[in-house]
Order: sequence, then C-alpha cells, then structure tokens
Amino acid sequence: MRHFCLFCLFAVAGAACNKTTTDPVPGPSAAAVKHISLGNQAIAFGQQVSVDIDSNGTADLVFKTSLIGDPINGEDKRQWLVQTYGNARLPVNNADHIPVFHSRQRIGTADFSGYHWSEGVAALLSEKVTTVQDQVIWRGDWVAASHQFIPFLTGRNNDVYTGWVEISFSADQELLILHKAARSTKSNQAIEAGG
Repeated sequence: MRHFCLFCLFAVAGAACNKTTTDPVPGPSAAAVKHISLGNQAIAFGQQVSVDIDSNGTADLVFKTSLIGDPINGEDKRQWLVQTYGNARLPVNNADHIPVFHSRQRIGTADFSGYHWSEGVAALLSEKVTTVQDQVIWRGDWVAASHQFIPFLTGRNNDVYTGWVEISFSADQELLILHKAARSTKSNQAIEAGG
C-alpha cells in the first residue's frame, strides 16, 4: 500500500509539472492600435489645431473656432468645432450632431443607432451664446465633456481604419482640450474608445 501511495504521489507531481496552459484568445491588442499624444493642447477661441491621424502629411481632423452673428435671434455664438478633411469621417445624425463616446465604447465601421459615417463634416462641439441682453448660455453636447471620445474613420473602400480622439471642454476657462488620439493599424477592425 505504501508503494502505491508513493506511486500516486509521484504521478500527480509529474502531471502537475507537465501541465500545459493555453493562452486566452486575444481581443484587439494594444499593438493593433497606434496611439498619438496630442499633448493636452488647449484651444482657446480664435485658435485651431490640425491632427494628422494617418501620418500622411495632411490634416484629417481640424479643431477650430468660429464666431457667428445671429441678428434674427439676437445672439452672438462663439463655437468650437471639429471638421474632417481628406478621407476622414465622423458619425453624424439627422441634426448633424456627433455622439459623445465613453471609455470602452466600441467603434466599428458600420452605421449605428441613428448615426451614419460622413465625410466633409464640420460638427459643433460647444458654443458660448451671448444674447443682446448680455446673458451667457452654453450649448452643445460636449460642454461638460471630461475625457470623452470622438469616434472617427479614415481610409477608403476596403481599407477603413477606426479611431478616436480624447477631449475635454472647460466652459469656465473657455477651452477645448485635446488629450490624445488612436487609430487601428489593421483595416476594418473595431476598437474601443480609450483602448
């Protein structure tokens, strides 16, 4: 009996030493995404910043400001916008708004939830409205943004790349802040915002 117990002990120990593990099936890895530091650039009214997402020497996204005088409604509007150039696309709805994405939200290449991918977009992020009575009102989906994400696509036909830009907005300081961006390195690959 003693020899049998020793045999079982060595057999179990030997099996434990020869145990092989399999790696889990990987999801989208950090290697499949190119991160771009935007250096927390702050865009005050009257300034603009161009971002070359695909490193081809031309701007894909431009963050800029605009002053709109609206005499019909008695308002002056200081606007912060993002505009696409080249092959860049933003998801817009019927009201020309872009969605505010949160960390880990999936960005794919297909249209989604009332939004369609469109080129040549100049989308309003935030605006400071001053009325003729000198009332100040802030409007826009991004007025309270704190480390939120703008999804985008670049490329053409079968080579479409997903990406995001992380931004914040400070109404108190009247600044749009560009934190960082990322773009998939593999075409037609979904990625997560902030990933």
